[in-house]
Amino acid sequence: MFLLLTVTTVSAQRKFATYHNERFAYSIEYPSDLLKMQPPPENGDGREFDSRDGSVKLLVWGTYNASDQSWKQWYKSDLKDFLEKPAYTVVKNHWYVISGLKNDKIFYQKTMRRTLRQKLGNIDVFYTFTIEYPESERSKFDPIVRHIAASFKFDPKADV
Repeated sequence: MFLLLTVTTVSAQRKFATYHNERFAYSIEYPSDLLKMQPPPENGDGREFDSRDGSVKLLVWGTYNASDQSWKQWYKSDLKDFLEKPAYTVVKNHWYVISGLKNDKIFYQKTMRRTLRQKLGNIDVFYTFTIEYPESERSKFDPIVRHIAASFKFDPKADV
């Protein structure tokens, strides 16, 4: 598996590195000065990034829609993880965001959908990242999450 990390400085105080996933052809930037990349899973679908104290966790992965759920069903399934109504949701044709408090932490999720046209029919690929962090760290992490969300993308021409 090929892994390329690129480090960029967004501000004088924050360094971001780019994680590229070869299997699902997506990339995402993460704050390399705050989060450490963990070893890859055996299936190569994504990565976990943790803070030194374990209070912040970023997960990113790609997956095929093997259960053949509709986009709406996929979104509703993710909503079930919240005990209360999320503070923020946006649903578009090919992506959605869910954010709110979950287990006493701020939780943010962005999921994107890509439809692969194949001879035997279409198949959806979902790309998701989640980040959770203490509410007391909101002013520090909200701008970081905006940067991460803006950097999250997949290669629409890649054959996954």
